[in-house]
Amino acid sequence: MIFKNDGKISKIFFIFIFTCVALNLAFAGGAFASSERAESGTEKATADDEKNVIARGMTYYKNVISENDRKQTTYVLEFDLMKSDFEIESVFGQDCMYKKETVSSMARRKNAIAAVNGAFFSKAGAPLGMLVHQGKIVKEPILGRTVFGVTNDNEFFFDNPRFDARFFYKKKETDKPAYIELDGINRAPGEEEVIIFTSEYGNKTRTSSKTALEITVVDEKVVAIGGCNSLIPPEGYVIHAGGFMAEELEKVCVTDIAYMELYVNPVWEKAKFAVGGGPRLLKDGAVTIEAKAEKFKSDVVSGRAPRTAVGITADKKILMVCVDGRQKNSAGMTLKELARYMKKLGAVDAMNLDGGGSTTFFLMGKVLNSPSDGRERPVSQALVIKPKDGFDKELTAKIGVGGTVK
Repeated sequence: MIFKNDGKISKIFFIFIFTCVALNLAFAGGAFASSERAESGTEKATADDEKNVIARGMTYYKNVISENDRKQTTYVLEFDLMKSDFEIESVFGQDCMYKKETVSSMARRKNAIAAVNGAFFSKAGAPLGMLVHQGKIVKEPILGRTVFGVTNDNEFFFDNPRFDARFFYKKKETDKPAYIELDGINRAPGEEEVIIFTSEYGNKTRTSSKTALEITVVDEKVVAIGGCNSLIPPEGYVIHAGGFMAEELEKVCVTDIAYMELYVNPVWEKAKFAVGGGPRLLKDGAVTIEAKAEKFKSDVVSGRAPRTAVGITADKKILMVCVDGRQKNSAGMTLKELARYMKKLGAVDAMNLDGGGSTTFFLMGKVLNSPSDGRERPVSQALVIKPKDGFDKELTAKIGVGGTVK
């Protein structure tokens, strides 16, 4: 259900207005009236009269750019969170960290008006890089790579966080606690690593080692100690220690006091969600391709490819951008070309996201770009723009037929 008031009339009204906006934009010159001037040389990315107002604080435009006899087709959503009736959210495939789903399916499931693919992921569907979900750090940063986040105060930030976390335990309140350093969150452990598993990972740790030890903690109390594949409590967590690290925790007993501490930049204490990607494209208005520092391999760095990026403008608007690639009408961009394009769009800070066959741009019920696989690729995570809580027929009335805001 889209609305809090659950009224059938409200839902029908929203669908009617939503459909009218979509139809009007489609009739305005092809789906979502794109600016498709293909002149020789570098073409200006946007002009105000080429933008389609989708909703209050939200505009969309498509560009076909021609440079040196090479075409690029780009899709841009500009979103002013402070002036909009919508909000941005991170969504996991099938609402699970280790499952995949198409961007359009995730968007429809969340009643989203727009969405793009997000984090890189492994073949098994494991997202790569730092993730914050509903205010909780559920995946640690890797290799110093860039992370994009949104705070509870709706402020946006880019950061290159480091992981520093510890598990403390003691017999009673007055004791000085002992501690062990953690290596990661919600991922398959190495032979001698210490990993914390939370309910976002699933029901069980899915570990298998004859020498590992797993400690279950609920409400800062050790409630169980055992071997692998432990149940993960919804309101607690499991600490997995392998190899000689398991010996370090053999002193822990059921009923011991236990807690975890993460040492992070203060901005992370206010983070509502965050998604890892990289490399960084823009920093304080300057093109800064940090691929080497962030240890990206050549399959991400080299050559032209379909690309997805997120950026922030000087006036604090979000840019969600996709570039088609590996096609006759769109060659795809290098990272440097993508960075320059993001700057041309007005971004002062920007980050690359997963690209290639994953690149997907969803808007108002349909996928607008042309995924290079010939179809949508299931991905592990997406960035979606969906109605804020309390979105009802009074707010839908602000979206005028034709995509203009009254």
